[in-house]
Amino acid sequence: MPARVLVIGLDAAEATLLERWAAAGELPAFARLTERGAVARLENSLETLPGAIWPELTTGISGGKTAQFYHPRQLHTGEASLRPLEPDEVSAFHYYWTRAAAAGRRVAVVDQPQTIIHPGQNGIMLTEWGLHDRNFATASDPPELLDEIRERWGDHPVASCDMHGHTQAGYERLLESLLVGAERKTEMLLDLLEREDWDLFAGNFGETHCVGHQFWHFLDPRQPGHDANAPAELRDAVKSVYRRVGEGVGAVVDAAGPETTVLVVASHGMGTYVGGSQLLREFLVRLGLGSGSGSAASVRSRLPAPVKDVLRRVVPGRARSRLQEAAGSLPRPLESPHTKAVDLPNNRCGAIRLNLRGREPFGAVEPGEAATLVAEIRRALLELVDPDTGEAVVARAVTAEEAFGRDHHPDVPDLMVVFNTDIGQITAARSERVGLVSSGLYDPHIPRSGDHTVESRLWATGPGIAPGVRLPDGNVLDLAPTVLALLGIPLPDDLDGRPFAGVAPST
Repeated sequence: MPARVLVIGLDAAEATLLERWAAAGELPAFARLTERGAVARLENSLETLPGAIWPELTTGISGGKTAQFYHPRQLHTGEASLRPLEPDEVSAFHYYWTRAAAAGRRVAVVDQPQTIIHPGQNGIMLTEWGLHDRNFATASDPPELLDEIRERWGDHPVASCDMHGHTQAGYERLLESLLVGAERKTEMLLDLLEREDWDLFAGNFGETHCVGHQFWHFLDPRQPGHDANAPAELRDAVKSVYRRVGEGVGAVVDAAGPETTVLVVASHGMGTYVGGSQLLREFLVRLGLGSGSGSAASVRSRLPAPVKDVLRRVVPGRARSRLQEAAGSLPRPLESPHTKAVDLPNNRCGAIRLNLRGREPFGAVEPGEAATLVAEIRRALLELVDPDTGEAVVARAVTAEEAFGRDHHPDVPDLMVVFNTDIGQITAARSERVGLVSSGLYDPHIPRSGDHTVESRLWATGPGIAPGVRLPDGNVLDLAPTVLALLGIPLPDDLDGRPFAGVAPST
């Protein structure tokens, strides 16, 4: 038996499409998984800290405790500038495979997103060979494994899926590279799987993530920019990549054998890029919470974007900084003691953090005023409507304490904002309090038409798992304890998930 437990991740694959195309006979591997095993919908962090999804899957620990939610640019308590999450700030001891290796199990781990290597574990590990998110480094343990992989398969043909030039030829090259990448990943997984009898084998396909971000407007007629006359290969790009990845999943599952417990996880989904969070910076300035709260901020916030660009170019450096502070447009607004609140990057959700005295280096908000200010910001958010239809732009806003309790990590944003996904793309909003706030979505440096949805799934097959069953909903936090329970490892006290009933024994 090549593996006792096999875990296959599908990064940002839209589960509703997998299910629809499997039912139509276009994804045979997923049709077999559904017929032979159990399926469950998983709750997740997509409406609080979306970027915590993979750390939660790989550790079973809530993002509210780890605050690993935007690896490229996070704000850390006690610092005034955004910066990347560093590898030494991530604990490799909490991954389910590290715990399994420490308990004497042989493990093989391939391309789990947003993870680092724990050297010398009982097995092998490869990171960031073929992933959408490249936060740390392409590396392996033992180190010579990466040399061997590069000699045989080279590097993944897609280093960054955003670099296609937004042309038809660029999209065609990207699609072909994703298909080749999925094929090479399958060959690699099969080779590594068959090298020995593993207790745990965990692999992941990242091509589903890239194709969703880049090709969604070819698939979805509701997406602005959809071209019904685009070449068929581009309109079918998402399905083509899902099909190629599905073939890989089927091949790896078959190679593992009927005595293996198989867990296939679609981490989170993909749909039309809705937006909304890009409005928050201007919204906070209009509320008087930026570094500038007087006439300069009011005038600057209503200037057309081309005028702002000209001012940035022609005003000299020191004078520009003073003007930016007065106008509420500092590139690092928490460096001003006049700033009361800032927006933070948080993927599909908005995030707002107070400039709290005693927590931030230049704090302006007294701790006793924080709850009142957060409540006021939330009320103002819920007043925002679409300027054309009058529909609410913000579905809800939750505080860190509401989402994660009083003991949440101090790096978690004070307020997380969920935008309405039923009204189309959000490029403007208005209210009596802030007037009209507008900002486009398209970024030529990150030309994405797809963004994440809340759909997460688990397919489970193997000994003792009833076929054709729809299990009760679980949570992405349940994956790690489920794997540990299947391997007979006592569950650590720090886990927030629990073994999935009907898949693993309770411990």
